[in-house]
Order: sequence, then structure tokens, then C-alpha cells
Amino acid sequence: MQDFKHFDPKQAAMDEARGLLETAARAAMADGSLPEKELPAFVVEVPNDVKNGDLASNFAMAGARVFGMPPRKIAEAVAAAMPALEETHFSRVEIAGPGFINLFLAPGWFADVVLAANAAGADYGRTSYGKGEKVNVEFVSANPTGPMHLGNARGGALGDCLAAAMDWAGYDVTREFLINDAGNQILKFGKSLAVRYLQIFRGEDAVPFPEDCYQGADIRVLAQKFADVHGNVYMEKPFEELQKDIAAFALPLNVQGLKDDMAKYRVNYDVWFSETTLHESGAIREMLDKLAERGATYEKDGAIWYRSMQYAEKYGGNKVTRKGLDGEVTDEDKDEVLVRANGVPTYFAADIAYHYNKFAVRGFSRAIDVWGADHHGHVARMKGAMDAIGLDGEKLDIVLMQFVRLMQDGQPVRMSKRTGKAIGLAELLDACPPLFGAADPAGNGPGGLVPRPACRRIGRCVRAAGFAPRRSDQPHRWQRGQAGRGSG
Repeated sequence: MQDFKHFDPKQAAMDEARGLLETAARAAMADGSLPEKELPAFVVEVPNDVKNGDLASNFAMAGARVFGMPPRKIAEAVAAAMPALEETHFSRVEIAGPGFINLFLAPGWFADVVLAANAAGADYGRTSYGKGEKVNVEFVSANPTGPMHLGNARGGALGDCLAAAMDWAGYDVTREFLINDAGNQILKFGKSLAVRYLQIFRGEDAVPFPEDCYQGADIRVLAQKFADVHGNVYMEKPFEELQKDIAAFALPLNVQGLKDDMAKYRVNYDVWFSETTLHESGAIREMLDKLAERGATYEKDGAIWYRSMQYAEKYGGNKVTRKGLDGEVTDEDKDEVLVRANGVPTYFAADIAYHYNKFAVRGFSRAIDVWGADHHGHVARMKGAMDAIGLDGEKLDIVLMQFVRLMQDGQPVRMSKRTGKAIGLAELLDACPPLFGAADPAGNGPGGLVPRPACRRIGRCVRAAGFAPRRSDQPHRWQRGQAGRGSG
């Protein structure tokens, strides 16, 4: 009895067609219609135009030299020797053109498709193509210095849909979010919070707010929460201590906010990976030692440099164009600093260690990153770094996405996480309850139906919020303040 739960209708038809052709060819050789020869290598495929058959084979053309006969004669001999089709998935066999052998599916095959769909239930459509290969898909990966914004929506939909497609294709997929909770932006985040805290007790006139700090209202809210817990205790403490402690207080709250926003968007991650752990665990130091052992780094001006262009050349990133004061344009090699002269590792160093962790520590055979288009120059350097550290850069795939361009009243809307002028992802989702909101208490309305995946178009939501999305052939580069490599 057919096991329809694990039945692949297409593959079953392809395999059966191949078996019928081989059986018919051997029968033709047995009755003398074809000479006794080894069967040729041939193809069974779905033709471009199925009106001439659901499956087609080039058996006759492939066997012309083997049998020493015209393809049409070979096809006629095979068709004449074809076994009875009553117990197969096919209703008839025809010859077309110079010798194509076309097979037509019988109604029973379509019935089996329905039975297979019913037996598989919610898993219908899954395949084993990926054979359980471990794949890491990292996307969005915004800095936890503020709420998710509209640019993250595109990266979230793209990454989640890609991961879902690979999951259904039989890959062992891990959805991952890299939390960029280290580096200059976190220092600026702590500084912004600390100044707002001081303003609560001293007043805004007494404590000017630096222009390069994060201006959003969310910074005020977090500073007030810290003050509600600790009062004015930190007023007499060193600013550096306040900056460090208030950032440590606020970061977990922001990270939870990121998780909540993505969950509301119906994008759920398997792993939230903290960049800080790479610094605390010694992973960056280990990576630097491995690169040094392989001769991929050198010291200059007190800093540790990586021979980026040597390894990026394979991936098309061996030169950087510079324009001199005299107007002359030259192509120069450009290596990358991994550790500054002050001993602080760069973001690139942490990124190399992070990808080394994916492959060498956690055992992923492939990693896919979804990045914003402004990171295109980083692709060859990162792939080359995997080669430099002893891995395979070909196993790292980078998907670049264009930025979101918004228009309001006919004018472009410039977004900035630093200035606080950004449309929050939660705000966007709230503006479109039919797609992402809850149903009314009676269960009426689209919100009470089957949940819609995050990969559905969000254009109507943006319009509901008073904005109009523009085509990606008119890209808008966000004013970022390093909002995370996967966001626009």
C-alpha cells in the first residue's frame, strides 16, 4: 500500500517514467527492434510546454550514436515496446519532432496528489532537498539603542521568508539576530541616557544635551525608569559610572522591546546572539591568534592590521578607488584595522569572530546574512576573512536589500535613529490591524482569521500611517547612526 505521507508526486512520476523507458528499451532490444547495447544516459524532465506531454525524454536523441540509428526510429521502437500503462501513473506515450518521447499523466496521478496532500496535513509541500544541512540565517540585527523602525520591516520579511523556504526545502535552519550590544554606539547610548538622567534632577538648561547623542523620546523614558528605581543616587557619582550602569539597566529593556516588536510582526528567532559575549569569552582574542598564525595580520603604528585585500581579491574586493588632491584617481590596496592602537578591537574584528563562531564552533555548514545595501563593500572582505582564518568563504552568502524610501505629502521623509525621527515598527503594525492586529471581541474582521505571514506586502500599512512606499529603484539611504547592518 502506498505511503502517501512521504509520497513525492513529482519524483514518483519522474522515477516511474525513467523505469518505463528503460524497460521498453530493453524489450525493444530483446525483440530485435534495437541492437543490443548499453543504455545511454538520458534525461526525463518537465517540458516548457506541457501541452505536448507532462514529462518528456531525450532518450532517442541520446541513443542515436549508441544504437547507430536515427532518433525517430529509436523513439518508435521504444514506444512500440512500452509496457502496459494501466497500473502506472501514465495514460499514453507519444513521439514528437525528431524523436522526443512524451508521457502524459493519468487521472490516477492527480488523485494521488490529493491523497498525499491529505496525508501530509500541515507538512504538505515539504521536501528533503536540503538533507538536513545546518544553515544559519541572520537578519535585521539592529543595534539595541532604540525601538525597531520601518527599515527593519523589510529585512525581517526577507530573512524570515528565506528561512521559511529553506526550512520547507529540508534544511535545518536557525533564525538568528545579532545584538550589537558593544562598541561606540553603545557608549553613545549610555552617554545619552546619562545626560537625560542628570537633566531630570538639574534641569535641561543646566545640562545641555549633545547633538551627537540619541535624541528620541525613548531615551527620556528609559532615563526616567532608571531614576524611578535609583532616585538621585547617581548624581554624586562619576559620570563614567553613571554612563556604564544606566546603559546596563536600559539595554535588557530595549532588547526585550526588539523581541516584542519582532514577535508582533510574526517573526520569531531561534537565537539572539550577544556581541558582548565575543569580547567576554575571549573569542576575539582567539580569532586574532588564528589569523596571526596563518600570517594574515601584521602590526603597524601600534595597531593590528588584517591583510584584507589579499584575501578579498578572490571575491572582487581587492581595490579601493581614491581621488587625490590633484584630481588623479588611483586604485590602492586597503587593509583593515582589527585592533586599534589603544587596544580596542574594531567592529570588523568582532564580526570575523562572530562568523568563525557560526562555522567552527556551532557547526553550521552554511551561513546566510541579510544586509543593507550600504554594506556591499563589506561582502568581499568578510568572505575573504573566512578563507584567511581557515574556513571557506564560499559557504557565507550575503543577501543585500535595498532601502525603504518613504514619501509624505510628496516629499521624502528622512529617517534617523539618532535624531529620533523614525517610524517605529510597532507604530506601523498598529496602523494596520487587519494584517497584524487582534480581532474584535466578537472575533470579527480579518484579525480573527488565519494569521497572515510577515512576508505579505506592508504597503497598505505604510499608507495607513500616512506614508507612501516608493519603488526600490529609487533607493533612499537612511540617516543611520549605525542602526545595524541588516536594517535600512
